[in-house]
Amino acid sequence: MSTLRIVTFKDGDFWVAQCLEHDVCAQANDLDTLRSRIEVALEAESPLERLPAAPAHFFELWDRKSDFNKSGKSDGFEYEMALCA
Repeated sequence: MSTLRIVTFKDGDFWVAQCLEHDVCAQANDLDTLRSRIEVALEAESPLERLPAAPAHFFELWDRKSDFNKSGKSDGFEYEMALCA
């Protein structure tokens, strides 16, 4: 099982999480809720292999990630979330 990478960023009043390997995203008012919502979204979209990768500009955000990182596991998915500028 490979680890999914998730970029996290602020968009107006909301936080957004976008998975890179599979085009799945979520939004919320705070980071704790965002983490829960992206886990639910990943589970709901399973099997993920049928989904394309996220658009290229999200990979560029990942390259500019900060030191903030959270790891997790949800329903068999391992992921790394990074705050991006």
